[in-house]
Amino acid sequence: MSQNTQWNMLKDALRSAIEALPGHRVTHALFTTYAFEPEFFETAILPLLLPDGGAGLSLHSVVRRLQLESLLRESPITIDVYFDARVVVPGCPFLPYGMLPVRLAHEFHGKLILLRLEDEHGKACCVLGTGSANLTKAGWWENLEAWHFTGAFDPARPPAGLLPGIRTLLGFLAERARPGAATDFFTDSFSTARPRRHAAGEPLLGVFTPGGDTFLDWISEHADEAETRLEVISPYFAESGHAALVSDLLDATGSPGIDLWLPEDPWQAGGPAVLMDEAAYVDLSEVDSLRWCRMADARLAEARRKEQTPRFLHAKLIRKPGSFCFMGSVNFSNKAFRHNFETGFLFPDAGGAWLAPRQPAALRFLKPAEQAMQADVDESLPALWASFNWQTLVLEVDFFPNTSDPAHRNASLRIIDAQGADSGLCIKLPGSLLLEREGSLHRDLQTNPWIRLAFPGRPPLRTTLAWVQQEALEYRPPPVTLQPDAWRILEMWRSLAEGEAGSGPMDPGALEVLLKRRSKRGEASLEGEPGQDLFEEMAVAHGSFYLLRRRLQAEQKKGNLARCEYYLSAPRPDALTSLLAHIEQPGDEYPVEPIAAWVMLQWSIQICQDHAELDSAKALGRRAEDALAALLAREPLSALEPRFLDWVGRMFLCPPGEERRLARHFLSGETPQP
Repeated sequence: MSQNTQWNMLKDALRSAIEALPGHRVTHALFTTYAFEPEFFETAILPLLLPDGGAGLSLHSVVRRLQLESLLRESPITIDVYFDARVVVPGCPFLPYGMLPVRLAHEFHGKLILLRLEDEHGKACCVLGTGSANLTKAGWWENLEAWHFTGAFDPARPPAGLLPGIRTLLGFLAERARPGAATDFFTDSFSTARPRRHAAGEPLLGVFTPGGDTFLDWISEHADEAETRLEVISPYFAESGHAALVSDLLDATGSPGIDLWLPEDPWQAGGPAVLMDEAAYVDLSEVDSLRWCRMADARLAEARRKEQTPRFLHAKLIRKPGSFCFMGSVNFSNKAFRHNFETGFLFPDAGGAWLAPRQPAALRFLKPAEQAMQADVDESLPALWASFNWQTLVLEVDFFPNTSDPAHRNASLRIIDAQGADSGLCIKLPGSLLLEREGSLHRDLQTNPWIRLAFPGRPPLRTTLAWVQQEALEYRPPPVTLQPDAWRILEMWRSLAEGEAGSGPMDPGALEVLLKRRSKRGEASLEGEPGQDLFEEMAVAHGSFYLLRRRLQAEQKKGNLARCEYYLSAPRPDALTSLLAHIEQPGDEYPVEPIAAWVMLQWSIQICQDHAELDSAKALGRRAEDALAALLAREPLSALEPRFLDWVGRMFLCPPGEERRLARHFLSGETPQP
């Protein structure tokens, strides 16, 4: 399975659930996850909630988030995201939603999506999904995951198999976390709901919370008495107590034994490796009622080819063939069975066995890496929450839950900066602090969604994290990448290849290297040629326009005209219109050299010609042609010999596919002739 296949499966499942309700738009969304990556969530998943699925947005991640911020201000979606407070979160939110950490004794591990949609008449429907994928690039792009979305249902009359789990979820979040606006809305909505009569074949939603019903309690209520061996697929395992864990699961499901999938990657460096701790493997192998298995389907059991991307099977499945299948976030571990927050669906099952016994010859063991945890956090300290308003520059910190804490109330906490140094700032609990604009903490909050606080006492420091809900985001300083000059715009287009210079079937990277080498050799220049940096600048221009043109041609072939329209007409930093504005009215700080401007205009005209059926392309093409005529009519281009511009055109405007011919030409050491 390719990475794109994994993404398409999850994306298409979510979009299909939304598109099954034509004329409806998402108004509220609640997400729970263990690991969370704000940038991926905002650039890849949130756009899927828009009516067009994000088809008209920029391909550049930073600009895409800027567009979404504007769209969500005009047409708000109330969004809450709950995640495990101890897991490292790379990146910082740009968009207005509730980023709500949950701190438990064990793991906040369930992954769930609850959406509310509404049509123009105010009629509401909900869609619910749960599975194994975190809100991360690994979860939606790279791993092998399992996920299910329900069909749309009336929130006033939800299916009987969903309502108890939904109410358990909302009650738990209200009690153990700081509830957001979407959660409050869903709580009110489902408080008066009356369940529909249970229909045969409908899935049951299980939500398992610390102190509530455990997974073992719940599954024992719904498992039948068929004496069929249980099949378990899990990427993570218990650290100890394996025999008791197997016995408890068999008692809960009424099964005589367990067939356990052996997670093995045959292409690890050094040879095949079992992806688990060796001690766990040995202990489980000694349990008489358990046998190690492989996938029965040969297509699923076959080894990955050496050139393929390594994939990690992250799905969690527990099934009794012909009876039931549970799919969700529950690993084969004591934590998952008894202590964590977990979610999943239970489906009726009519299929045969998915696993087949194997004789494992396990020689190497490689325990899969788990999510990185925040370091130096004292779990005995009280939980804190914080908010920062970019307009007023006020930082607030308070206890959560809002209960009295005599031991720490009125304590003065020192704020530690992102580099681990004392910022020199203190805040009294509960209290607020006015930050200095452009101060160190002001800068930290542009890239960090948390602050570290040190409690008073003897060394070593006792520190904890307070996750910061950022407000008034429209007043937040924009990143440098959103204030681009012409060359930064070209670099944005280069990032369409995900940072690889000229990646693709026709690789302009070789041409760029040769041009730069030629410049550094100091070869004789044609008369009238500007300085030696021409080669490097034109190499960047060639590669950048090449990538943009190729991507727009691909979007055109897919029929995604909205994406093409964006780059032709949107008043955004990475669109052709912005580049043309820089050329038409060059600023004193970042002027565009005439030869570079000539090449950029020629490429712009070619791209407009590719999309001649669009009015925006015709209008932009006329602007580019007028700018080109004005450029040629004044010095220095008006004084150049025609043969020079002809040579520049052959070098830097070659059609896709001609780069290899040019590369061979340069390697021969011949001087290009006009």
